[in-house]
Amino acid sequence: MAKDSYGKLTFLKRGGSTSRVIDLVSIKERFGDTTGWSTDPMFFMSRLNKSFVVKHTLRAWEREALGGDRTSATKVIIPISDKDLSLGGHSIFVEDPQFERQLAEHLGVTVDHPNFIADVGRLRALAELPSFDPYLLHEFFRRAGESIDECYFVISDDELRRITEYVAGQIDILVRKALGGGGDAATLAKSRKLAKVLFEDEDSPQLVVLRDALRMTAQEYRDGVFGWKGTLYYSWRAGDCYAELAAFLKDLKSLRVSGLTGEDRAEIRSIVASIAQLSMGRWDRLKSRLDTYHEEFERFVQRGDPAALKSFMTRAPEMFVEMGEDIGRLQHVASYWKFWTKGRRIQSMPAQEAFDILPDFEAALQVTDLRDAA
Repeated sequence: MAKDSYGKLTFLKRGGSTSRVIDLVSIKERFGDTTGWSTDPMFFMSRLNKSFVVKHTLRAWEREALGGDRTSATKVIIPISDKDLSLGGHSIFVEDPQFERQLAEHLGVTVDHPNFIADVGRLRALAELPSFDPYLLHEFFRRAGESIDECYFVISDDELRRITEYVAGQIDILVRKALGGGGDAATLAKSRKLAKVLFEDEDSPQLVVLRDALRMTAQEYRDGVFGWKGTLYYSWRAGDCYAELAAFLKDLKSLRVSGLTGEDRAEIRSIVASIAQLSMGRWDRLKSRLDTYHEEFERFVQRGDPAALKSFMTRAPEMFVEMGEDIGRLQHVASYWKFWTKGRRIQSMPAQEAFDILPDFEAALQVTDLRDAA
């Protein structure tokens, strides 16, 4: 059971999806009266569709319980009451070997119930994603042919338009180069049309010529395009992520914690220093991978060699997951801090809250090998 210590479960209530949390409690509150929420739900089981799905940083005892050396896992938290989150909730790790049995027992259904089977499959698919950014969730389910209402992604029209323009602009370059297009108006118009199709439906018969030009199998092509879109999305988000991270670290540096003993003060000072170091380590690794993407893509643009693009698209799914891990954790700590402070600069924090929040930030930012962040 996940107790709501110092409002932790309440803090998960964020209004929709963030990089680390799918907040189905808020989505139900906002859209529960709409037709789409009930006819095309994220989960078919009612209680599951009013839960939190969280990318969770594992504590030492949790890693041992899951029988591996993983540092994070996907946790489902089902509130005892979605009206009063202070009562806490029941939590189950998707990666737990007993996950299906535990979830079925908690929901009061059999493991062979059709809706339960569908929901478990969806949870396992979500566990494979590096983050829960609403745009990426939208793309993931659209690509999988899953019918889920738009209310579950809560993407503003303006944000979706800006993302689409950025991604489509890059795809336009891909189309022209891979197909050997020139710069005349007719070719540009054709490539822009193909770019739009590629962005919205990479399985379109119109794109067979592009896939053939890259000499990729259908599955390689679909995985490559999805990974590439994810890479582009992170590239687009990186600027905002850095600004949010810088603001968070500035607040952290000037934070004063009240009610500390001498020993506690030294511990807090050590935790704050570690958070700053780990944050910049994560950012440096993310920036290095983004720089690698831009360099490889620029080489492709200059050479116009489909083989070079195929090489990149083959690596794109792996790059997407790696970058998602870094940007997801950076966004998590920065956005959680912004939410907790309600966007205001704060000067001080009680010791009890500092020891509840700051160690979680440090754990969330841990990497397996910091040499990878150099």
